[in-house]
Amino acid sequence: SPHYQYHLHDLKDPKAWRRSIYRFIVRSQQQPFMTVLDCADPSMRVDRRNESQSALQALAMLNNGLVVTQAEQLASRVERESSGLESQLQRVFELTLARSPTQTERQEMLLYSREHGLANLCRLLLNTNEFVYVD
Repeated sequence: SPHYQYHLHDLKDPKAWRRSIYRFIVRSQQQPFMTVLDCADPSMRVDRRNESQSALQALAMLNNGLVVTQAEQLASRVERESSGLESQLQRVFELTLARSPTQTERQEMLLYSREHGLANLCRLLLNTNEFVYVD
C-alpha cells in the first residue's frame, strides 16, 4: 500500500494550503494532526465524526507546523497590507475574527506583539475559541 510521509510535506508550498476536505488520504495511515482533531479513520466507514475537546487538541493547534506556518504567512500578509503596529493589529483582527479589537484587547495585544512579534500574535489569534469555533 502507499506510504505517505507526512513529515516530508512542505508547509510553505501554496499548493498545500487547501481545505482538509480536499486533502490526500492514505487509508492505511492516518495523518497525526488530523487524528488529534477527530478526523474519521479513512479505512472505516463512519456515519458521523466523533466530537471531543482535549488539551492535546489545543497543544496540536498551538504547536503544529501548519498552524505556525500559516501564522507566519498571515503576519507577512498583514505587514504588506498595513504599516505601523496598531494598523497591523486592526488588520489581523479583521482577518481572523471579522471584527475590531476592544480597547482592552488592543492594549494587551500591542504589548504582546511588541514583546513576541506579529507572527506570534497571529498564532495566538488562530488559537482563540472565537476563531476555532463557530457560534
